[in-house]
Amino acid sequence: MRRFPVRWIVVPVVILAIVGVGYWGVKALSNEDKTTYVMAVKEITRGDIEVVVRGWGQLMASEEQDAIAGASGIVKEVFFSDGQQVTKGQVLATIDPGPLELKILQAEASLESLRIELAKAFGVSPDQVGQVDPQAALTLKAPISGRISGLNASAGTELGAGSVVCTIVDDQRLLIKLQLPKPLFDLIKVGTKVGFRPDRFSGEEPGVVTRANSTPIAGADAYFYDVAVEITNPGLLRVGDEGLLIFYGTEEFQQRATVASFGSEEVVTLPFRGRVKRLLVTEGTYVEAGNVILELEQGIALYDAMSKQAAYKEQLAELEGLRAQLQNLEIVSPIDGVCMGVNIKPGMQIGMGTSVTRVSNYTNLNLMLRVDEIDIPKVEVGQTANILVWGRDGQQTVQGEVTQLGAASSPGDGYASFNITISLVNPGFLRPWMGAEAHIFVSKKSDVILCPIEALYKENDVWYVDLKDGKNRKPVQVEVGSMNDMYAEIISGLEPGQEVVIGMTREDPNNPGGGMKPIMY
Repeated sequence: MRRFPVRWIVVPVVILAIVGVGYWGVKALSNEDKTTYVMAVKEITRGDIEVVVRGWGQLMASEEQDAIAGASGIVKEVFFSDGQQVTKGQVLATIDPGPLELKILQAEASLESLRIELAKAFGVSPDQVGQVDPQAALTLKAPISGRISGLNASAGTELGAGSVVCTIVDDQRLLIKLQLPKPLFDLIKVGTKVGFRPDRFSGEEPGVVTRANSTPIAGADAYFYDVAVEITNPGLLRVGDEGLLIFYGTEEFQQRATVASFGSEEVVTLPFRGRVKRLLVTEGTYVEAGNVILELEQGIALYDAMSKQAAYKEQLAELEGLRAQLQNLEIVSPIDGVCMGVNIKPGMQIGMGTSVTRVSNYTNLNLMLRVDEIDIPKVEVGQTANILVWGRDGQQTVQGEVTQLGAASSPGDGYASFNITISLVNPGFLRPWMGAEAHIFVSKKSDVILCPIEALYKENDVWYVDLKDGKNRKPVQVEVGSMNDMYAEIISGLEPGQEVVIGMTREDPNNPGGGMKPIMY
């Protein structure tokens, strides 16, 4: 109930009193003996008083959670409808795995390419690129054993990423390629020993069959099979040398052959831009795989290496995220409850984190209401409350309990109000967002002295009543306890059976016998 400061009431009351006295004084003079005044009174009684705080608010579900998509993609199937009762863990919808699987394949390919690039740049195995110190990128190492050729760097030279530094040629091994018919192909296998007799000089260089492809190649009048042979180079053989190749298989046989290439040859490029600090090889230098070719200055090179490594780690995290999504293609209900709406349909593109529905468990409900600053001190957690709601059979009462008091106030029209939460069990017909009135039972006292609330008035923060004293009124100070809309508990100052003035009535002089008219008191 809204209450106002005493100063807001006193002045208007005084003005009304003056006006009233003047008015009724004039009326009394003009109707001297024709007007009869009677005091309206009520008796002081003994009884019970119950203090109730009232409020209006909305019902809310005690528990609500969104069913969230754990992956991005296209909705494949939907298994729920608006208002459907569901249980925790129940599958509500599925996401098509196809697009996500394609993304994963693309991400894996991109990551693998970057991993191989970094492994080469850092001179480590691919599984170490995420943990290696980026400082390793400041040294360029030989990827294979061989001889330096076409050197294109010197100390102080600035090189860009991808610049060719040199070519490493493994000229200690030579490769011969040829095709054999089926009868001869059947006499050899990988590992068969061979000998090469070059035409340019005498002698025979040893070798071995390194490849024997069993897939036939159609010739003019027969099928042939690709064979590769690796031979040792004593230092005199060159690419293009011809000679006789002898196979020492199950049966020995000979074939004319030409040296096709060196055993291996690899172009060495700079993975990161930078300035050459030191060059450790010269043209024609023989290096073993892993030997340092040059060193780069810190600065740009180190920055690029760190950025590249960070990009690798980022791509790896993205891939792991996609793989995790693949395990979350089923959207499930987070709790037991009722689906409040349907936000998706088959074929719709949704993102990870999309809410497909809100699941509301309103077996238990909370009534959220605001209480005036005057009433909030009376309310405590644990107090019972009657909740007035409208059901199938009209207005019904459901019992609840105060479970939470808001600490923060909300100002409005010069006063503050506070949030209160009342919890109740849903009898079955209530729904969230329905309005309800709450009667919170603050206190109850039995067998106390009761005074009608309209008889009380306050002056200088002291409560008074006017006792009927014959035809007069006598102000009496009283001590007041609990109060409700109808009665106040009197602790001292009054006794049962006494009559207190609640107002004045008069007989209408223009209508004798026509009844009594109330006078404001």
